[in-house]
Amino acid sequence: MTFLLDTNVISEGEKPAPNAEVIQFLAQANEDSLYLSVVTMAELHRGLALMHSGRRRDQLANWIETELPSRFGERLLPFDLPTAAAWGDIMAASRRDGLNLQMMDAMLAATAVVHGLTLVTRNVRDFARLGLPMLNPWEGD
Repeated sequence: MTFLLDTNVISEGEKPAPNAEVIQFLAQANEDSLYLSVVTMAELHRGLALMHSGRRRDQLANWIETELPSRFGERLLPFDLPTAAAWGDIMAASRRDGLNLQMMDAMLAATAVVHGLTLVTRNVRDFARLGLPMLNPWEGD
């Protein structure tokens, strides 16, 4: 099984007191089965830009700008034309169904669909009606 990590999953390990189940999932998963989206990188950069200058911000900047790209390499997935087409379909279906799916969430969902990945997230409710394979490590799924 291969996994697309949502922002809340990859960032959990950088918290001062991370969730043990999430850390266990990340430690036990085959590294080659874990993927990251440039959408997650954008969300991480947004969070970094909102932080005040200081040592913690510098540490996170290094993690985001150096460690993650090095760790994921070819497993850092782009938002390309097939993903854009899937995103359009997801957003249209979401609107027809009266859902208020956020743009970034739909972009992650589209990435998972195009690459046949299981989405690993805490926010399963946000994605539940899309029919995606999902895993919530906070619940020990």
